[in-house]
Amino acid sequence: MRLCHLSLILFLMPLAVVPALSAQDMKIRTHIYHVTPSKNGELQSQERAVSLTIFHAGRAYDYIDSVQEIIIFEPKQNRFTIINSSRSLMTTVDFDELRQILKVARHETEQYLEQIAEINGGELPSSAHAVHAQLEPHFEENWQPESQTLNLQNSSIRYSATCVPSDDPSIHEAYMLYADWMARLNFVLHPQSMYPSARLSLNESLRKRNMYPTEVRLFQDTNDKSHLRAEHRISRSLDSTDRLMLTQWESKISSGKLKEVTFREYQEAILITNR
Repeated sequence: MRLCHLSLILFLMPLAVVPALSAQDMKIRTHIYHVTPSKNGELQSQERAVSLTIFHAGRAYDYIDSVQEIIIFEPKQNRFTIINSSRSLMTTVDFDELRQILKVARHETEQYLEQIAEINGGELPSSAHAVHAQLEPHFEENWQPESQTLNLQNSSIRYSATCVPSDDPSIHEAYMLYADWMARLNFVLHPQSMYPSARLSLNESLRKRNMYPTEVRLFQDTNDKSHLRAEHRISRSLDSTDRLMLTQWESKISSGKLKEVTFREYQEAILITNR
């Protein structure tokens, strides 16, 4: 889930063997909603983002029209290529660099929690417990086969995922590998997001059951009805519009009109844009 992006959302996992996709195509359209209770107690949804992810020729292309950003997952090259059309920027970041950034972020967060505990006589306040729960989720897992619903919960975080079974193990593993690395990248691009260990735990539970999520709800306070909801609409075929978009995105890369910058420069440009 991407949030803006509902990945809000890992700690370092070994790089999986990249499955051969050959001619196996798939697309997923994701709608992200912020759900809050109204004054009369009814839940109301506000759409926050729409994204399109296309799996084709061993890559995954993730596109968010509202920010004009294309993220290309290239597992054979162990990297992402990222394009921001509105700023005519392009960058690449390899998986090792993402691992290192996450390692530093985790270390700094652990140091911060230690300082908070010292100030509070060795105890963490509830707000700090919530941060610690992101680093070490330790979920209680509940699978409901009748409704094909997966629930993960700890003291601070709850996921509820409605699922459908995969009919092709190779493309399912390709999807799960993409989901793992997108969770890592989302946190690095959007540091206000939740640390990705929790999302990786959900992904692993989906992986072992060979399931795709069609709806995921994320509660960051298990006593609060407010939450994020992602709807994933999965299709195992591409239409002419999808193929035209793929051609246009690849043309952007080869056009020579994009300014290539380092990943750090790209991060700084995006942070300035989002202020």
